[in-house]
Amino acid sequence: MKTALITIGSTREYIDPVRYISNESSGRQGVALIRSLLKHKFKVICLYGYVSAKLVKSSNVQYIFTPNAKTMLQEAKKFKNVDLAIFNAAVNDYKVKNFSNKKIKTKNGLTIKLINNPDVLKTISSSKVKPKITVGFAYETNDVFPNAQKKLKMKKCDYIVLNFPTAKNIIFNNLKNNGALLSKSGTQYNLGHVTKTVFANKIISTIIRLENAT
Repeated sequence: MKTALITIGSTREYIDPVRYISNESSGRQGVALIRSLLKHKFKVICLYGYVSAKLVKSSNVQYIFTPNAKTMLQEAKKFKNVDLAIFNAAVNDYKVKNFSNKKIKTKNGLTIKLINNPDVLKTISSSKVKPKITVGFAYETNDVFPNAQKKLKMKKCDYIVLNFPTAKNIIFNNLKNNGALLSKSGTQYNLGHVTKTVFANKIISTIIRLENAT
C-alpha cells in the first residue's frame, strides 16, 4: 500500500492569547482529497490545522494536529519518504514578530509587525530527500495561470492545483471548487467548476494516470 502525506485546513498565528491571524479555509477540499486517496488504496498521514469539515474516520488515516506553519513544517519533515505529498492547507505566509503573552488591552489603534513564516511546500519539495511526487495549491485572483506557473517553478513541486474564484464562488467555505491542474512539464488539465468531491477525484486520478504513463 502506498503512503500519502496531506496537509489540510487553515493555520493560526497568534497575536496574543485570544487574537490571531488566519484565513477562511474550511478543510472541505482536503477532506475530499483524503476520501479520494483512500479510494485509490493509499495509506494517509494528515497534518491538519483548523477545520470545520468533518474528518474522515479510517484505520488507514493518521491525524496529526499542526496549528501553525512552524509545527506543520516540523511534522512534514518526518514524512519525506512518502509516495505522494499534497500540500492543500492554507498556511499563513506571515506571523507576528512579537507575540504578547498577555492580552493586549484595547487602545486607540494598534500596529503589528509581521515576519515571514517558513514555506512548508518549498522546503519539502526542495529537500534532498523528498516525496516521490509533490503537489501544491495556488489560490489566485488575477493573472491566474501565469501566477500559478510561477508558483509551480518557485516551489519546485511536480504539480500545482490552481484555484480561482468565479462571480458566484470565492472557493473558500464553499461546496464547489474551480480550477486546473498544472504539471512541471507545462501541461494544463482543466478540472472545471465542480463539487469539491469531483474536484478531488479528478486531481488524484489525473496524477495517478500521468505518473503511471511515465
